[in-house]
Amino acid sequence: MQEEKSYSFQVNLKGMIALLSEHLYSDPNTFVRELLQNGVDAITALKHLDEQHQGKITIELPSAEQSKFIFKDNGIGLKEADIHQFLSVIGESSKSKDIEDAKDFIGKFGIGLLSCFVVSDEIIVETKSALEQLPLRWTARAEGDYKIERMNEDTPVGTRVILTPKKQYNYIFEADYFEKKIKFYGDALRESIAIVVGDTEKIVHKEEPKWLSSSVSKTDLLAIGKELFHVSFLDAIPFETTAGKAKGVLYILPFRTQFSNKQRHRIYLKRMFLAEEDQSILPNWAFFVRMLVNTEELSATASRESLMRNDVLRLARKEIAAVLKTYLQQVKKIDFDIYLRIIQTHYLHLKAFALEDPDFLDIFLADIPFETNRGQRSFQNIIDHQQQLYYCADFEDFKQIDRMADTQGMLLINASYTFDTELLRKIKQRYSEYNIAEMSPNQLLGTFQPVHEDEHDQFVSFKKDVQHILDDYNCQLEIRRFKPVDTPAIFTKMDQNNVEHTISQLKENANPFAQVLKTARPNKIQNTLCLNADNALIITLIDIKDTYMLRSVVEVLYVQALILGKYPIQEREMKVMNDALKNLIVMGLDNFVNL
Repeated sequence: MQEEKSYSFQVNLKGMIALLSEHLYSDPNTFVRELLQNGVDAITALKHLDEQHQGKITIELPSAEQSKFIFKDNGIGLKEADIHQFLSVIGESSKSKDIEDAKDFIGKFGIGLLSCFVVSDEIIVETKSALEQLPLRWTARAEGDYKIERMNEDTPVGTRVILTPKKQYNYIFEADYFEKKIKFYGDALRESIAIVVGDTEKIVHKEEPKWLSSSVSKTDLLAIGKELFHVSFLDAIPFETTAGKAKGVLYILPFRTQFSNKQRHRIYLKRMFLAEEDQSILPNWAFFVRMLVNTEELSATASRESLMRNDVLRLARKEIAAVLKTYLQQVKKIDFDIYLRIIQTHYLHLKAFALEDPDFLDIFLADIPFETNRGQRSFQNIIDHQQQLYYCADFEDFKQIDRMADTQGMLLINASYTFDTELLRKIKQRYSEYNIAEMSPNQLLGTFQPVHEDEHDQFVSFKKDVQHILDDYNCQLEIRRFKPVDTPAIFTKMDQNNVEHTISQLKENANPFAQVLKTARPNKIQNTLCLNADNALIITLIDIKDTYMLRSVVEVLYVQALILGKYPIQEREMKVMNDALKNLIVMGLDNFVNL
């Protein structure tokens, strides 16, 4: 067998830079964050040797006098061996090499400096290590080569990164624009940051943010939230977690949000801004919350644009969920006005939570709103009004019977909205004291009072004649008593869901009639026209013996009932209505002439 050989991977630096700029670093401004991270890490490393060290970052922007961009920190600096190992080997990290505990450092992956190649074809690093006291210059070009040289002039301990901006990115290095980016990424850092343009130096960051203080007031938190997110939030909830050492504020939005919408947050890692669109540290159901948070012990992904999803993050998310749930449990007692505004604004989300979590159901059950045939009511108001609670799962059914249900003294819930039907079924299952039942047009018909037994004889002939007319419309006749008495007839459509359920049950039991029903149901399923035995028109109609007039009146009642029930009126029904009215008018004129 021929001896096997080992080969090393060859890295095309140009291709790597293209990959970084087009995929890993989605924003050309990312180099600002990377330089800040490296500078802060270098200062942190020196503080391990000298606790009294005051860190400072100075940024010199291009001007008429000089065309270079210079980023300087007074951190620990790099030794020559460090330069070879960490600046020139892609993927290597200097973090924790000299310091045992790496938890104080922001960076991890050791490729952040390459992001500078997105805005400059050359990177120069001038550095002097606190441990070696030897000034060195590292020069790298995008073509893939680099060199190291000793500097003749002495420099203070620390590091300078020098870039020559590409023309298309000159706008990034303008003073106003760059200052906004520095504040955007570094507004929570402990280190002082100064921007120099020509002979003018401006301190752009020197104070720690108020929201990380343990003594900050709720008024201040709300003001900070408004400044950062441009939203006047309903409330601000400070929190801390043990997992990941996250500290921050949860803000309750004052407007409704869609479940598909992603909120914009402010997430910091070791006080360096990390991401706006990362949702991973919040519970999935917290669509109505925006978050301002700094974490000291969670990790970032390779692009440093989101948090790494691991066990520590999951524990932190669980702690944040507990904080938010506790707040929702207590806010009703602490500030009832805010509680009501949360209910009114975010009831859809609260219904979703209540379906998944019994604790939420217990918290909000009394105040969860539902739409009814008498306007929006809270659940408590509904059960206070009637012991038996009825709901329609289908909006068309609700539209057809809401008025009729009201005249029967029935408060009816429109449960066709997202989560409502499932939630009512959950309530019925969890709370046995509540009588909850689904209502449909046919079920409402069953609540109407039938005619007395001693009245049956007087309706026999009438029912036979009217049913003969209704057969043409695949409709069966019912005669009952119901309110209001000024309504002569109501139309109900066969509940197709009940039919399908019946067939399904038969099939499950291997009943041979299931197939027969399935085949026959298009012709056998009939709708119902219910006449009101207490209505004056119907009472008069019973005595009409003229079959021609009876048909015309019944057809008018049929179409009128369709309209009353908010069913769609087709061309056939309009023609029936017009012909019937015409017939009645003609018959009326004939009677007038005969007089």
